[in-house]
Amino acid sequence: MSTPAIEVRGLRREFRASQGLFAPPRRVIAVDDVSFSVPAGSVLGVVGESGCGKTTLARMILGLMEPSAGEVLVDGKRLDGMDRRARARLIQPVFQDPFSSLNPRRRVRDIIAMPLVAQGNVTTLEIDRRVAESLERVGLSTEQGTRFPSQLSGGQRQRVAIARALVLRPRIVVCDEPTSALDVSVQAQILNLLAELRRDLGLTYLFISHNLAVVEHVASEVAVMYLGRIVERRESEALFRDPRHPYTRALLDSVLTPEPGLGVPDVGLGDIMPDPANIPPGCRFHPRGPACFAPCAATAPRITSLEDGLVECHLAG
Repeated sequence: MSTPAIEVRGLRREFRASQGLFAPPRRVIAVDDVSFSVPAGSVLGVVGESGCGKTTLARMILGLMEPSAGEVLVDGKRLDGMDRRARARLIQPVFQDPFSSLNPRRRVRDIIAMPLVAQGNVTTLEIDRRVAESLERVGLSTEQGTRFPSQLSGGQRQRVAIARALVLRPRIVVCDEPTSALDVSVQAQILNLLAELRRDLGLTYLFISHNLAVVEHVASEVAVMYLGRIVERRESEALFRDPRHPYTRALLDSVLTPEPGLGVPDVGLGDIMPDPANIPPGCRFHPRGPACFAPCAATAPRITSLEDGLVECHLAG
């Protein structure tokens, strides 16, 4: 079996939240024992509602946040044993808001060149050549490379962010809501660009999004997160056709349709919102689960292997 492009083992992140001067801090578990692997050239979509741990997971994989436990491997090599320059050559991010993630005082070509300059061992001639190559790959002109981010549209700024991520020729790109700040028509252009770059460069994506339609379009496999855990991870086509976890089913039922008169769907989850500082016993989804039964409230479910993935639910069998 070939080595996965990226492998996450038992990743966990805890925070301590202050409750005041005399009260002890609360323990907040943002990510809890998350493990997965992504084959080279594929796309793992990570979905879940706000606060489920998606962005914390991405930050740990990128090295922007230290995990409380667990490890991340790229091509079988642990990232925590590498210096930042070596890690940057393997894995790069594309963030949600292209305006806030770009330095407004630097020209586009200088923004794209920054990762190469930070490496410290790339000649000026090579930097110029690779910046021009990256601009061309994402559909930007040399003239646009002389502008400031404020002189570009939202879609063009996201192309700059993608060019910056690719200039070091990484193996892995972590896309954290890369299209949510864009108009729908521009979203389609960026998604098509990402798909084209993946085919041409053999990239592997970790694609984090709350937009299920986007994930269905781009991902080869989908991981559904709830309160810091992956509760279902399956091949994309199978998950969208036949979700096995009740939370996954609720997410799919919550998608708005363009049909007039249908109104806002009622997914049956009630008004209880998940709280990572107060994780319930047993299955952490059971306070909201419409089909829960006695074991759900008392016993944590085991991971059940399926033909096309896995699910963590008492009802899976």
